[in-house]
Amino acid sequence: MRRALSIIVMCLGVAGVVEAGPAGEGRQQPRGSLAWFKLGVELARQGEYEAALNRFKRARQLSPRWALPHLEIAIAHLMTDNDHKVIGESLAKAVELGPEIPRARYLYGVFLHEQGKRSQAIREFVHSLKRRPGMLDARFRLATLYVEEGRQPDGIAQLQLVLEQRPSHMGARRNLAMLFEQSGQIEEAEKHLVAIARMDPKNAWHQTGLGHFYERVGWMDKARQAFRRAQRLEPTGDRRRLRPLLKSRN
Repeated sequence: MRRALSIIVMCLGVAGVVEAGPAGEGRQQPRGSLAWFKLGVELARQGEYEAALNRFKRARQLSPRWALPHLEIAIAHLMTDNDHKVIGESLAKAVELGPEIPRARYLYGVFLHEQGKRSQAIREFVHSLKRRPGMLDARFRLATLYVEEGRQPDGIAQLQLVLEQRPSHMGARRNLAMLFEQSGQIEEAEKHLVAIARMDPKNAWHQTGLGHFYERVGWMDKARQAFRRAQRLEPTGDRRRLRPLLKSRN
């Protein structure tokens, strides 16, 4: 969980809702929760999470009903001791105090998903997307959760929304291909697998996957063509052994 959340935190950035002022040695003690919070933000941006944690705790002490210090405390613990209990409690408090903050709800959703609490995670992702529809990772994770919960149509709808925003999202295309194949919509599944192969045309793995798909659905001529393309792309010494196909009787 630490790896997944820490990558997400780095992508989102630290406390994007507030600008931190310059810090320096010998500066006067901050006055008020905002000053302590800004100092923590600056330290976190420099990667000094342990020092930042102390500043965020001071801001929380001065303004216990302010959501952002709770959120940043959770992130600082994630980047230091990875205390799951404190991370979960801090994220929950941030959501309670700042339900309108999409970043808080999104990160809490990620935490809940990693804890196996799917229905609660769905709720947080839905709320974060209402506030910020462009959060692609939140939408992709929501789609994954819907599929895990057996809600395939909802999952497909979310994945299609991901592709509307980012047509090159390979994860969404792979999942759509799988879901369409499982539901018997073979042409739709093929469309996404072909798109993946075209987006990364020098990758033999995509052609191999396409070939196996064609095998599964009985399109043997297309399977041979895909495997041949894969063999041409593989370096001679690294070619995978592809089992030969019987000639088509058609």
